[in-house]
Amino acid sequence: MGWQQKKYQETLEGLAEFFEDQIEEDPKMVMEKIDGELRNLYIRLDQDWTGRGVVGDTVQMATIAALERVRAKCLEQINQVV
Repeated sequence: MGWQQKKYQETLEGLAEFFEDQIEEDPKMVMEKIDGELRNLYIRLDQDWTGRGVVGDTVQMATIAALERVRAKCLEQINQVV
């Protein structure tokens, strides 16, 4: 596994773990936070005029993937309650 894959995986898993307990407590609140952050990340994705570099791109893509996963878990939790 190359360094990019390791960094991607590390970011992905770290964010998923960070939100795990919060999803159980209040999935709607977490989803609101995630939606706002995803909006910002998707905007910044196309605004790389300063040059994030390979590390920055890797972390940003992993962050987006992780937050999309967290968002899906939130939706799952919300739909179970209803």
